[in-house]
Amino acid sequence: MPIQDNLAYASDRNDQEPNKLVAKQIVNAGGQKQIEALVSFIESRPKQRAQADAILALAYVGELAPKLLDAQADFLVGELKSSINRVIFGSMIALAHIAHLKQEELFDALPQIIDAMDTGTVVTRDHGYRIMITLYQDNRFQEDMLPLIQEQLMKAPSNQLGQYAERLIDVLNNSHLDALIETLEERVDDVTNEHHVKRLNKNLKKLYKRR
Repeated sequence: MPIQDNLAYASDRNDQEPNKLVAKQIVNAGGQKQIEALVSFIESRPKQRAQADAILALAYVGELAPKLLDAQADFLVGELKSSINRVIFGSMIALAHIAHLKQEELFDALPQIIDAMDTGTVVTRDHGYRIMITLYQDNRFQEDMLPLIQEQLMKAPSNQLGQYAERLIDVLNNSHLDALIETLEERVDDVTNEHHVKRLNKNLKKLYKRR
């Protein structure tokens, strides 16, 4: 039976359990051929649900065993241009799971990643930001990544700003301390929700203490 026949769409299910089971089967078998079969299936452009379920199964593979997906980075970047939202965010999730293995390739693909973040769903933006943080942690790309991350912090919705800032604070090079403080201070007047204000102020206090 072709691997795609086990995906959620094939049994007319809207939940992700069948796709997760497919991913587990692939991981347990070390199934490069099954991964290639799913990629070929997606590239054949079946119905939207089928494409989305296949890409989400690949994303679950990436979560469980990132190395099994590292040969598919170029394919996944290409799928960021899909017209199907679930394919876009599934591709971004998968890329976030393998970003630590494919830093150079994803650094080169930043224009496509950022374009998808700017026009995509919250899920797409969140996982794109995860990729950016992973690239920031690579000393080769840190200086280039900082202004790009600052740009994301400046335009992040206030309900996401706190978690975005915290992800950077956790890995922040102290030489970039003042730059991050300046960026967050510029957002102070934009944030009005009491909970989000408290979170932003807490993050700023952490940074002030590190000065």
